[in-house]
Amino acid sequence: MKRKNAVHAALLTTALIAGTSIPAFASGGTGDGTAADQAVAAVQKATGTTGIAGAGIQSAVMATERGSVTVSTPTSAEKPVSVAASDGSAVTMALPAAVDTAGVTSAAGTTVYPDAAAHVDLAVQATVDGGARALVTLKNAAPNTQRFDLGLPDGASLVADGDGGYDIVTSAGGAGLVPRGHIDAPWAKDANGDAVPTSYSLDGNTLVQTVETNPDTAYPVVADPHYTWGIITGTVYFNKKETKLLAVGGTVVSWLPNPATKVGGRSLATIAGGAAAVGKCIKFKVNPSLALLSPAAAINGSGLYSGKAGDGYCK
Repeated sequence: MKRKNAVHAALLTTALIAGTSIPAFASGGTGDGTAADQAVAAVQKATGTTGIAGAGIQSAVMATERGSVTVSTPTSAEKPVSVAASDGSAVTMALPAAVDTAGVTSAAGTTVYPDAAAHVDLAVQATVDGGARALVTLKNAAPNTQRFDLGLPDGASLVADGDGGYDIVTSAGGAGLVPRGHIDAPWAKDANGDAVPTSYSLDGNTLVQTVETNPDTAYPVVADPHYTWGIITGTVYFNKKETKLLAVGGTVVSWLPNPATKVGGRSLATIAGGAAAVGKCIKFKVNPSLALLSPAAAINGSGLYSGKAGDGYCK
């Protein structure tokens, strides 16, 4: 899936962590009955199976280029999904379950929770980019809005990425915000594989997904919140006060290249001045470790964002 403003981590290895395994059945088999088979078939038709990690296990460790990431799949629908970074911090996502249905895992690694809510099956997949999918399968008469409560580490918050998703951000060394995780823009597919319009909104730290079905929609419809945590993306967001300081050639943090340095006739100060003049804020690229970038790289990776796109940080 497309991920804006993010470093795509490569899967190097998958390992089993001690814990209770979720019951499993072979792909195409009837191990836990027809409901589980149908739930798996609908989900894996929509997602495919090549991006799934950790087949048949509850916790998968992805050794990525930014360190290890552990994805823990809940044994039942009322427990949260967890994605933990190598420093021990984690972001959790609660499934929109009404019944604490036990999970059943397919041979490909999709864990399903059949009929965990009215007219709804739920599923979880650990993904090879060090993230997790929390999948909802809507059957006829299912509600079109689903809510996913997020558990964020201290100091973390959400910033809209301008493309329908959110960056999960923390402070960037005393000024600005740096993403350490990402929630991809949502998607939904009907039983024919056709895209169904869908979007996110936030209610505090609750991610709300709305799927816009109509009388011609072919059920079941599969929708997918997908998120990562622990992979620093290298984009820093600055607010209006910090942007104005950059515009006059000020340095807001020690690792920032000289804002007045010009490359090809442009400078960070010039870009920031343009942003301030139209009531917007600046964002730009840094090394994921917050090490100093060359002025050219910082300027070439810079851009503007608005209060709406920044989801409240550009203020």
